[in-house]
Amino acid sequence: MSPPVPPASAGPIRLTLTETVEADELAALLTAARAAVDGRRGVTFDCSAAPFLPTGAVQLLFAAGRACRARGLPFSAAGVQPPAAAYLRLAGLGAALGL
Repeated sequence: MSPPVPPASAGPIRLTLTETVEADELAALLTAARAAVDGRRGVTFDCSAAPFLPTGAVQLLFAAGRACRARGLPFSAAGVQPPAAAYLRLAGLGAALGL
């Protein structure tokens, strides 16, 4: 029998993507998202400041979403700008991010 899993604490953490998403920012967000998942909190990404989502940001959102879903934790990508959301939907990626 496996040990019991501790309950999630205090709800998901909120992480913010800036207007210009740089590689060092993505690395810091990935670290924070991993800590949130490990702490059983889940993640909400605020994407409202980013006019578009570069490939690294999309990969980060997918990885965090997959990790949260696998553990039954909350995940959301909030405030995705309409052009970015339309592009993700056109590419068949919108549903996986809840767009």
